[in-house]
Amino acid sequence: MFSSRIVSFFLVFLTLGLVSFANPIAAPGNEVVKRQQADSIEAVLANLKASTDSILPQIDALADSGSVTDADVAPLITQLTDAFTVANDDLVAFNSKGGDGKPHNKDELAKVIAGILIVLVKTINKLFLIGIIKLPIVAGLLITLQIIVNKLLLSVELLLAGVLKLVAILLVDVAILLKQISWGLILATLGF
Repeated sequence: MFSSRIVSFFLVFLTLGLVSFANPIAAPGNEVVKRQQADSIEAVLANLKASTDSILPQIDALADSGSVTDADVAPLITQLTDAFTVANDDLVAFNSKGGDGKPHNKDELAKVIAGILIVLVKTINKLFLIGIIKLPIVAGLLITLQIIVNKLLLSVELLLAGVLKLVAILLVDVAILLKQISWGLILATLGF
């Protein structure tokens, strides 16, 4: 009686294991296309900078005009989140390969990262000055953006140890803005 329960328990997990092990067959025409990854860490950060340089001025213009609504800003914050996610995914791919096999100038990379973060934080601070309470959807998206930016910083640190210390040194003046926009996760990662 007791052994029948053990056998049935074993068979349930064996069945679940076989079902989850099955490989689905791709239908013709539905093949997964791999996206083109950047070939170096510098290229990943350059792509991220190009993306942020095109998105952040749009948010700045909306904030400066005074007519900021969730409908206007939320898609732009989503694009920012997507840009940081793509960069993080590329860095994670490099990390899984053991790096890109090229020598890196940590000072230059730290300057690029700090430059991106300075402009990002100043833009988000403008939204907070206008009144983030008026933008509940954007407020939620900014939490997601903070988490993704933190993941990116940690991925860079995993690839190039010591870069976050250099970034933190460059962001000393922006630490006050990071506190104002409540990005404590980034502050903790940078060691403030």
